[in-house]
Amino acid sequence: MILVDAHVHIYDCFDLQHFLDSAVKNFKAEAARWGQEDDFTALLLLTETARENWFHRLAGYAGSRSGNGTESIGNWTFHRTNEDYSLYAQSENSQGFFLIAGRQIVTAENLEILALMTDRQFEDGRPLEEVIQAVKETSAIPVIPWGFGKWMGKRGAILENILRKGKDSILFLGDNSGRPVFLPRPSLFEFAEKKGIRVLPGSDSLPFPSESHRVGCFGLSIHGTISREHPARDLKRILLDPKTRFQAYGNLENPYRFFRNQLTAQIVKWRYKQEWM
Repeated sequence: MILVDAHVHIYDCFDLQHFLDSAVKNFKAEAARWGQEDDFTALLLLTETARENWFHRLAGYAGSRSGNGTESIGNWTFHRTNEDYSLYAQSENSQGFFLIAGRQIVTAENLEILALMTDRQFEDGRPLEEVIQAVKETSAIPVIPWGFGKWMGKRGAILENILRKGKDSILFLGDNSGRPVFLPRPSLFEFAEKKGIRVLPGSDSLPFPSESHRVGCFGLSIHGTISREHPARDLKRILLDPKTRFQAYGNLENPYRFFRNQLTAQIVKWRYKQEWM
């Protein structure tokens, strides 16, 4: 069993040891549902904005590619693979998991694009189609994640047009744990799936300290083989195989937390704007 959280943020406000411990706890809980709590491989796919580069920081803990991590975070050490954009996080007391670099880009239409499994940088503010093409050209996987209110009106029509023209299996849509349970499943998910465009779920935590426990709680399970040396390459091959069966897991957001988070997010955005005025 392979468990993947395909939309992961690490924020400066997070307690990093709690974040790492939560990832293992949530992955193990899902594996236990299938009786495989001691026999699974787990991966966190980072989706960092232009203001973040936690992958680079954690890679600094890993030391040389040939040796063990030279520094630790609590009981966690970090180890290099044979890829420049993947690491293995190992706890003294539990099973570890892979961390794979990736980016989150804001387009000219104020939509988001995830570039999974890459350490390349991308410019914000470019048109959606240009960003998707730029991500593909780096051999990363482009994902258009759901966002509250972002798939409606003019932006929804733009996205539907992109999906209508989709001709390959490289483009994905993204679901996340912040989508409220009381809303129906977005119609664009079904529209995309009919065209062979699949949905990758991920936790997509918000930038609040209380959100650090969500990592690994929402994602997908698949079957295949992930090597210690090339985890990103192996996962990419599995995800792009049209024969791979996806099994989403995790719970959507309850109404109380959803509205609380929306209000808190608006307050955080207002404060951020005030700091830069």
